[in-house]
Amino acid sequence: MRHPDHGMFSPILVNARTNDIVPVARFFDVEQFVRDIVEIADSGRKPAIIKWMVLLSLVRNFDFANAPPDFGIAELRGLFGDCVYRVAGSGPNWSEQAYLYNGVWKLVMVSPMAFQDLANYDLATISHSTTPMATQEGEINFCAYNGGRWRRIVEHLHQTARLAEWNRAHGRHPIYAKGKEVELGAHGAPRTDLVQIERQQTTV
Repeated sequence: MRHPDHGMFSPILVNARTNDIVPVARFFDVEQFVRDIVEIADSGRKPAIIKWMVLLSLVRNFDFANAPPDFGIAELRGLFGDCVYRVAGSGPNWSEQAYLYNGVWKLVMVSPMAFQDLANYDLATISHSTTPMATQEGEINFCAYNGGRWRRIVEHLHQTARLAEWNRAHGRHPIYAKGKEVELGAHGAPRTDLVQIERQQTTV
């Protein structure tokens, strides 16, 4: 499937108990389902009829033989309803309703993104970006926030302390290597015997 910002993206299921990963496309025709949704939306039927047509499309595009043993139409319907509510739901208790789904299988969207910097900055791509970043100044799309140096501006405006000052006052966060915590020394100062960096001065 295609996304306006990322190009191709793939939906996958992750089992919260066993960490098993199953591509949705293995047992569900996602592309045909999207085409069905377009036709259903364009039909102009009543909301109740549209809901039944969407449910029929879910059943039509579901491959029982290749689906996980504990994932059926009921689980697919619950997961789909949860996703729709998070996108289009509203109301004062939205956050509570949006996280009512407690199924074992979780939906995860995997998508690549061509990161923009000053060398490949593309205003046309930025104008079509639909991935927002929330800042104190409001929303700004991902590419402009990072590639356009807005991130540096926002961080500078709202920084409370430089990294070195923060580490001296609060200590550094734990760092792990091969499952073991790396000893940072007194007050979180990095150990100088771990890595030695030699500087060479070149005279032109």
